[in-house]
Amino acid sequence: MNAQVLTPAKANLKLTLLNAEAESVSGSDLYLWLIESGLSSEVAIRLKNLVDVTEKVADRVISVGKIILFKIVEFIKAHPNLAIGIAVGAAIGALVYMIPFFGAFLAPIAMAISVSIGAVAGHRLDKMEKGQIVNISDDLIAIGQDVIEIAKEFFRLLADIFNAVFDEQLLVKVA
Repeated sequence: MNAQVLTPAKANLKLTLLNAEAESVSGSDLYLWLIESGLSSEVAIRLKNLVDVTEKVADRVISVGKIILFKIVEFIKAHPNLAIGIAVGAAIGALVYMIPFFGAFLAPIAMAISVSIGAVAGHRLDKMEKGQIVNISDDLIAIGQDVIEIAKEFFRLLADIFNAVFDEQLLVKVA
């Protein structure tokens, strides 16, 4: 993963474009879109609270919450099966938690295993749909390679979010 070096002007332009995209969607429209996407109203309300987060930078208000949510949605659209696999794994972990007496003890283990298996399976499906070579072996090395690829994609998303949100703030503090 190569670090992208941005000049102050490019970083400012990038943040301005991201903020313009974020501002083009109202919070209520985004809330309705989250509900229509199948999220429960509780999750949508919590994400709506994230959407409302703003930060004042250099005499302008940046919609930090919307930018973060847009980056996450962009990641999920690029890796839909990975997201579904993780969600199914989390649901299995939640179901195990409901087992009387033993559920609280077994749930963390079941969650870790089921989310990992769901993520790897979803990642492999995403790669197949993109026409990439997929190692369908179930040995530990192949699974480890998939986990590394997933981690790289996730940290790339995290870096994109941090770069989008904090580049401008760092430029203001330096200037």
